[in-house]
Amino acid sequence: MRLQLCLHGVLARRVTNDQAVPFLAPGFGVHTVKESPTTASGLHRVACGNPQQWLYLLGDDGVVYSEVNNRFAGLDAAGVSAFRAFDAGAALEDLDGPRVVGGDASTSYEGLKAVYDLSRGIFPAENAPAQWPPFQSSKWSDTAIANIEIDGIPVSLQYPPGPLASLCQDYFRNCVITERPPRCCLSAQQAEDGWAIYVNGVEFLPSLQERQLGLGLLHAARSLLYAQGDYDVAFHAAMVAHDNFGIMLSAPRECGKSTLAVHLVTQGFDLLADEPALLNFDTWSIRSLHLPVSLKQESWPTLQQHWPALSGSPVHIRSDGTKIRLAHPPEERYSSRARPITHIVFPHYGAASGAQVESISPFRTLCFLNNGGMLFARHIARDGFENFLKFVCFTPAYRIHYSSLQEADRMLREIGCFAA
Repeated sequence: MRLQLCLHGVLARRVTNDQAVPFLAPGFGVHTVKESPTTASGLHRVACGNPQQWLYLLGDDGVVYSEVNNRFAGLDAAGVSAFRAFDAGAALEDLDGPRVVGGDASTSYEGLKAVYDLSRGIFPAENAPAQWPPFQSSKWSDTAIANIEIDGIPVSLQYPPGPLASLCQDYFRNCVITERPPRCCLSAQQAEDGWAIYVNGVEFLPSLQERQLGLGLLHAARSLLYAQGDYDVAFHAAMVAHDNFGIMLSAPRECGKSTLAVHLVTQGFDLLADEPALLNFDTWSIRSLHLPVSLKQESWPTLQQHWPALSGSPVHIRSDGTKIRLAHPPEERYSSRARPITHIVFPHYGAASGAQVESISPFRTLCFLNNGGMLFARHIARDGFENFLKFVCFTPAYRIHYSSLQEADRMLREIGCFAA
C-alpha cells in the first residue's frame, strides 16, 4: 500500500497518483485508531502527543489538524500506521525500510520523514502567500473609470476607453454600480512592453497583449475575492443549483467543469459561481457572485445552440493562445441567494473517455478538493475545522468521466442531482 500525505496550502499543489512522496498542504493528516472519542458532530477525534494536535478518523484514513500551526494533513492507511508508530515514540530508523511501496529508496525515506515530522508537529515548509497591496487611490491619464461592487467589495475599475473598453468591461457587466468609497483599484494600463494590470498601483500582470486585458482584469478580480472576500474556505470550483439541489463542480483546469456548469444552466439550473466558490461553514452554502463563466473555444459550438448570445460576446485570448468567451446567464438564471451544497462532483471530460460514475470516500474527497484547489481565509479554531470535516464527510461526492454533455447529464440524474 502506498504512503500518501496530502496537505493543503495557499493554492493547493498537485501530485500524480504514482508519487511516493506525500503531497503536503497546511493542515491535514490521517490516523487509524480502533478506540477513540467521538465528537458531538459524530467525528472520531484522538489527541496526539503534541499539544493542540488531533487525529480525525475517516475509515482507514484520517486527518491530523494542528490548532497551533493552523495546518492540516492527510494520510492513507499506510501513512496512518507510520504516524501512529511515530506518535507513540518510534524513531525514524525503526520504520525506515520496505514499508512504502513504489518509488526509489530516497522518495520512500522522504515520505516517512514527512510523516515523522508531522507526528512532531512539524508541517512541510510552504511559500508565504503574496501580500495583497494596500489600497491607494490613483488616476491614470486617458482612463475610463467605473465604480462597482464585486461581492460587496467597492472597487474602482480603470481601463482604456475606445475599442478595448468592451474587453475590459466584459467580466464586470453584471456588477452593481456604487457610490461607496473604493477599497481596491484594478486598472489596465499601457506600459513600455505592451499592457499591464495593476492592483492598487502595484503591477500585477505585466507584458500583456491587447486582447489579454479582459482576462487579466478577471484574474485580478478573482485574486481580490481570495484576498478580501468573506468566506471560510474558497474552492477552485463552479456552483450551480436547482430547487433543493446544489452541485459544486470541482476540478483542476481543463477538466470541463465550466462547460458543464453552463450546460446545467441551459437545463434550468441557477449559476452561483465559476471560481471561486466561497463556502460558509455555518450553512455549508455558496454565495451567488453574479459573475460570468469563462469558456474555451472548443465548447462554443455545442453551447451556442442553447445560448445564442454567446456568439456575439467579445473574444479574449489566454497567454497560451486559447480563445475564451465569457458566458453571462440571463438575470433570472443567477441565483438571488446563497445555496447549500448537496452534492460535490469532480467532473472529467474526455472525447474518448469511457462513461464512469464513482462514489468516493471523504478522504478521497479531501484529496480531490486539494488537487482542484482550495484556500482557507483565516485562522480556524478546532470547531471550525471540525465543521469543515463534517461538510466533507456528510456531503455525497462523486467522480464522473464522460465524453459528452448528454452523458454527464444522465450521470448527474443517476446520482440524484435532479428532481425526480
